[in-house]
Amino acid sequence: MMLFNSKRTVTCVAILVPLLLAIPSVSRSQAPAGPSEKITVSDPLAKAAPMEEPAVVAINIAPKTVEPALPVPEIVPAKTNVETPAESTPSKKQASADDSGWHFGVTPYLFLSGLSGKVGARGRVFDLGSSDFSGGKRDNFAIGFMMAVDARKGRFVILNDMIWANLTSEKDTPGPLYSTTKLGAKIFIIDPEAGYRFVNSEKGSVDVLGGVRVWSVEASLNATAGIAPGFDVSQRKTWAAPVIGVRGVANITPKFFLAGKFDIGGAGIGADLTTQLYGAAGYRFTDHFALLGGYRWLQVDYDDESGFLFDTQMSGIMIGMKFSW
Repeated sequence: MMLFNSKRTVTCVAILVPLLLAIPSVSRSQAPAGPSEKITVSDPLAKAAPMEEPAVVAINIAPKTVEPALPVPEIVPAKTNVETPAESTPSKKQASADDSGWHFGVTPYLFLSGLSGKVGARGRVFDLGSSDFSGGKRDNFAIGFMMAVDARKGRFVILNDMIWANLTSEKDTPGPLYSTTKLGAKIFIIDPEAGYRFVNSEKGSVDVLGGVRVWSVEASLNATAGIAPGFDVSQRKTWAAPVIGVRGVANITPKFFLAGKFDIGGAGIGADLTTQLYGAAGYRFTDHFALLGGYRWLQVDYDDESGFLFDTQMSGIMIGMKFSW
């Protein structure tokens, strides 16, 4: 048993001695493990520094992400530059060529008119002879207020000419019947017309018109006795006569222009005959204001069974100003 145990002891010693000798070598091999662990710990820290580079790279990339947005302000002017010629330029042309809106004009004027012809009331008739606006003594003379208004939309034209006048004629009679005669005529005329503009260009315009001329006349006749006894009568009448005519404007220059109108009517409807003719020259100071002057001749022949007669011609100088918008 001792031998067995001694053998067993030798065997255990033989096993333990190599193990004991191996422990220092193992500890030596594990001694650098401390630094290696520190390295492993420091490695993440050391690797953290390179990880900051992507952050820097991200910062550098940020402008690149903005760069695509930079053309945005450039696109806006590009759009406007493209749209301006395509839209605004034609609109300007359309504005200049667009004549479909309403256009208005008001022309107050003076009609310094003489009166000629025959005027009768209650069967009494005065023959005025020919008018003489040149300044004859106590000659036939008319003063009053006149105004023309017109409107146009596209080629459709409407207008109205209004006249209020107080005409007087007083003279000594050459015959023995009456010593003096005196005539007074208060006249109110409205002349609404409508028509179509056949010509409308920078050089001028031509309108064809139709309407009605309404007259309201109060005639007063007074005669002082000569061989025949004197009298003093008055009578008022109102009538309307259809008229047709033409009106035109010729632009000689952008500022200077000529204008005219002719119409005729009646033909037994309202009056036996009524005619008008006038011509004028004007100057445009602005697009909204012009001065004009010319000559006008206005004729009417009306009578009825009550003894009223108004077969006269009014003619004389026109001076006025036109406001337009």
